[in-house]
Amino acid sequence: MIRIKPIFPGIMAALAVALVSAVSARPQQPAPQQTASRFDVTNYRIEAQIIPDQHMLRAGADVTFIPLDATRSVIFELNGSLHVEGIEKDGKALTGFVQDAVGVGALGPSVRIDLGEVLPANKPITLRIRWSGALISPEGGPLATKRLAYVGPEGSYLMYASRWFPFHDYAADRATSDITLVVPAGLQVAGTSDDPVVAQPSPKEGAVRYRFVHRQPVLIGNFAAGQYINTKLHYGNYDLQLYAMPGSENRITTFAELTGRVLEFYSKHYGAPVFGNRLVIAQIDDESLDTYSGPGMIFLSSKMFDSTRPVPEEKLEREVAYQWWGQSVGLKSFDDAWISQGLAEWSAFAFRESTLTAGGLDAAQREQQERALTFEQTASIARAPSALDDQSAAYQSIVFYKGSMVFRMLRETMGKEKFDQLLFTFLQNYRGKNSSIDEFEKLASNIAGENLRYFFAQWVEGTGVPEFTIDYQIIRTRAGKFRTRGTVKQNLETLRMPVELMLRAEGDNQTTIVRIEGRSEDFDFESNGQPLEVVVDPNNKILRMSDDLRVSIIARRGIEQMKEGVYAEAQQQFEAALKLDRSNSWVYYNLGLLYLEQRNWANAVDNFQAALDGTLKPSWIEVWAHIKKGNAYDAKGDRNRAVSEYQKAVQSGINYDNAQAIAKKFLAAPFDPKAGQTAEAVSPGN
Repeated sequence: MIRIKPIFPGIMAALAVALVSAVSARPQQPAPQQTASRFDVTNYRIEAQIIPDQHMLRAGADVTFIPLDATRSVIFELNGSLHVEGIEKDGKALTGFVQDAVGVGALGPSVRIDLGEVLPANKPITLRIRWSGALISPEGGPLATKRLAYVGPEGSYLMYASRWFPFHDYAADRATSDITLVVPAGLQVAGTSDDPVVAQPSPKEGAVRYRFVHRQPVLIGNFAAGQYINTKLHYGNYDLQLYAMPGSENRITTFAELTGRVLEFYSKHYGAPVFGNRLVIAQIDDESLDTYSGPGMIFLSSKMFDSTRPVPEEKLEREVAYQWWGQSVGLKSFDDAWISQGLAEWSAFAFRESTLTAGGLDAAQREQQERALTFEQTASIARAPSALDDQSAAYQSIVFYKGSMVFRMLRETMGKEKFDQLLFTFLQNYRGKNSSIDEFEKLASNIAGENLRYFFAQWVEGTGVPEFTIDYQIIRTRAGKFRTRGTVKQNLETLRMPVELMLRAEGDNQTTIVRIEGRSEDFDFESNGQPLEVVVDPNNKILRMSDDLRVSIIARRGIEQMKEGVYAEAQQQFEAALKLDRSNSWVYYNLGLLYLEQRNWANAVDNFQAALDGTLKPSWIEVWAHIKKGNAYDAKGDRNRAVSEYQKAVQSGINYDNAQAIAKKFLAAPFDPKAGQTAEAVSPGN
């Protein structure tokens, strides 16, 4: 989703922007509904020409809409870099329009049109609007530092979220369309259409015309144009069409295979998406978002095709999920973002959950939990869209990651079978329509067979998470077994949910689920082996707080800052976490990665050694700390010590995240810090 800042919030598909370290300035809120007329756009007929050498877009459209109230004026949003040249109704020019190109109002850059007379409700109106302008920088668009529309000789792209055409009720008002895009000869245009797209040469113009038709209402207007290498691949029931720039072809097959597996997983669990069985993926420049989705189409920045960087699996999995949650099912308002962004993040996690095992699954579950808790107290899921900038770390932590965890907890509360039925039914009931959190809650309650108001009030509308404590005693039975009886307690007054408990005993681990409805609940284990401890939520299924999570949350902020290159602030977070836990191997390991990124080889070695001397939790730290310590020695030119570390990594026998192959690779050839093998490129657990 992209919120204009300070414009009205934006669409569900443009997430995956890297998190920043602090909450951005709070955006202005939409104008009260009564100050603007209500209407529904039903159809666009657009002809748009891009002139790359001049960075110019010229366009005209017949826009048909239905007023929901009698009205004399309407307001359309429009990118501030574009200038309205004329507006007609029934062949007559309308001169009473005012364009706000700066966005001084709550709505942002827009054009208010005086229709010349009060027109009745529910009667279709068609306006012919002409506009043009240069699309070069983010200026006039929804984001201050990222452009969502660009026209240039290196390649052009137009995203719905950029407001390159006049529209209304962002992310909610779907329409049918007939769009012709005119481009210079030699360029290909990527886009989606219900009809076959055929390039029609126009020799007199020195151009080619591409026509795209959507007969079902969608969020329209997503195109990319350039000198692409066009590759068509088939995976399962899906046809994938990939448009890559020359030199980026080596990632096409990798993207296609992952996308195909993800598409099949989502289709199996949720049903078919609105876009059918054809998905378009187009490469664009790095001045835009890393990823962005339209109906049946995904934009990927060039950095996603960089073979020296890890394949952006998580981002691609989440972006594909928007074809279900955001495109197939839309939002009634941006306040309902959780059922798009949170559900897309949950879907991506559910896919990874189905492919990971052992340590990999544990790390993914823990990471999701930490990300969800990082800014949990800042706002509730329901309030975050109106209270926070949706490009901020706080917003993404709350709506994406806490949002995903809440869906996971809903699955535990309802049971997997009913939860799967809920998502399948939700898609079927609202396919091609818009829905709200309230409607989702009502459907969930119906399928669960109980009123889930308590769940949504606690986790969607509220803030605060429980902290659990355990009291128990161990009794030796006459049969020589052990009884572990006790009580699990928590600090929230109204908590109602199933909680998993695990008894760790010598050779005899056991799990049970107790349903807490209040402050406490009793439990009773019987084991053959000597009980060692009782663990609450061993698989990190619940949003909760604990001493070790407090440390992890601080360190998680440092990890996100390190990814952004904000190294000084990241170091402060890691050091703050170590003040709370001086033996935390995971924090030392990440601080070592930070020093590795900064080429401070000596400090990197010291911190990787501290990680090895610490708790060694999670267990993969042992192998990867040796590998990274070896990298630091290699970077210093101390090959003998580097080889020793790689050998210790191999001797550990731990193969988390392909560690054994990586260690053997560096045994065969030294780590080269100048070859792009950064901590981000080759590092697990973050």
